[in-house]
Amino acid sequence: MRKILMLIFILPFVSFSAVGIPFLKPSLLNLKDDLEDAKRDGKYLFIMFHQEGCPFCDKMRKVTFQDKAVQEYFSKHFYMVEIDIRGANEVVDVDGKKMTERQFAHKYGVRLTPVFMFFDQKGNVVAKVPGYIEPKDFLLIGRYIVEGHYRDTNLVKFIKENKK
Repeated sequence: MRKILMLIFILPFVSFSAVGIPFLKPSLLNLKDDLEDAKRDGKYLFIMFHQEGCPFCDKMRKVTFQDKAVQEYFSKHFYMVEIDIRGANEVVDVDGKKMTERQFAHKYGVRLTPVFMFFDQKGNVVAKVPGYIEPKDFLLIGRYIVEGHYRDTNLVKFIKENKK
């Protein structure tokens, strides 16, 4: 019963353009709780910063997020939460501080969309990637996080060395 009530409350916050993205986490924008959920489930949390009318955000949803390999890998290893860089909804950051979506985006230096920001399981930002990303490259970014390469090499170098 509690889950049904939660879904009724959350549904208005879920973007209809996000239908069909299995790793999109229904969220009340409490990233501290979302991070705890991810840790509990053995996953990583990442944010997709977006805004209405962003053609590259739409392309991510229609192309990259619909790729079967991306869906399988990211469903297994990640939860994604969407943040509107112009939004007024309250966000609780991983450190527990409250602010609007707009303030949250500003705090992390996000001005354009899309931007993907990945957290380690302690809540540290370990990668921030702007722009549209092809499915093969998005999978490499996922591996970079999951396999812990962020600890000893930068993302650009990792992608160059692993691109086939």
